[in-house]
Amino acid sequence: MPGSIQLSDYHVSRDTGFLLENPQEYLPDYFEPWNRVAKRMPDLVSRHSMREAVEEMPLLDHSRLTGYRQKRLAHMQLVLITSGYLWQEGDAGVVQRLPECVAVPLWHVSNKLGLKPVICHPDMCLANWKYTEDQRDIEVIYTVPGGSSSVWFFKVTCFVEMAFAKGLQSVQEVLDGVMEDDNVKVTSGLTGMTITVGNMQSAMKRMHEHLSVPTFYNTVRPYLCGWGGPSSPLPNGLIFEGVSEKPFQVIGGSTAQSTTLQLMDILLGVTHSPDKQAFLNEMRNYMPPGHRQLLLDVMDMPRKLTCMVADSEDSELTTAYSKCLAAVTQFRSYHIQMVTKYVVSASKKGSRENSYLANMGTGGTDLLPFLKALRDDTKKAVNQQ
Repeated sequence: MPGSIQLSDYHVSRDTGFLLENPQEYLPDYFEPWNRVAKRMPDLVSRHSMREAVEEMPLLDHSRLTGYRQKRLAHMQLVLITSGYLWQEGDAGVVQRLPECVAVPLWHVSNKLGLKPVICHPDMCLANWKYTEDQRDIEVIYTVPGGSSSVWFFKVTCFVEMAFAKGLQSVQEVLDGVMEDDNVKVTSGLTGMTITVGNMQSAMKRMHEHLSVPTFYNTVRPYLCGWGGPSSPLPNGLIFEGVSEKPFQVIGGSTAQSTTLQLMDILLGVTHSPDKQAFLNEMRNYMPPGHRQLLLDVMDMPRKLTCMVADSEDSELTTAYSKCLAAVTQFRSYHIQMVTKYVVSASKKGSRENSYLANMGTGGTDLLPFLKALRDDTKKAVNQQ
């Protein structure tokens, strides 16, 4: 029907949601230097030989990449190599320039994909997984320093996206039901979404099983950072040799770059203060273009779920809507607990080597106040019902 939104039109998989279906692990032989250095990045960093390995890499022709999945893999490999090259010696030993052999292909591949040339959620989560041989579990393809903790962090982040993917039909049901003014369909979809958010929270809880607090804070997080801004060891940004002598500034990886919660906020009519929304809008620039467009198109839907609920005297619809909002509020509250444990409390005991990250998100926000504001905005929407 006119104005309807089909999730499959936005690079959203019916089976894996926002996760890239069947991501590749290795590029063709021509790109073996990228394969090798990206795979060995944690080991090379631990040996303090990452920079030497990068400087020995040839400048390869990025135009020989074919297909979307090859380009996504190339992007992940190149941003991993960049991260290891920059942060090998911590913030005190950071370099100002990225060698041409990485800078040029990373810049062009990023432009072709519509992604930023920095490590981000679409790399280390959405394109960084594969099924085990028995199809019962997933494995992480690439990682950063931090050993098993690093692997587990990325794996659980994938679990959360997988939990959302399994509830994708409920999201589609709400979208369709709103456009069709079908209370029964919307109520059913909202009920399913509530279960999905609960499953996402259960997946996130698994982080505690194998993620070491000091390892995450001191070792994993620094490699997820961007560069530029007054609090950064690279306040002016990073120079991409062979591209421009003007330093380039980007935000690092952040869970705000996941499309899941932003989609639910828009669909459920949760509004944030202008400064918080401005940051969330900026995070959309770090999402794959199809996912970014989905958010814009849901915002522009001629019919809104909030209006449908407000105008309805259907108590089942109203209850389903309130329960869904409450589930998102609870999810955000639990995320705050996680951040308190792994970042805020850890910062009081953490190494001074990367002190600029204390209480800051890798995306550059003042963590707890920002997350509490998003949670409270969701709670406010519940109370307005």
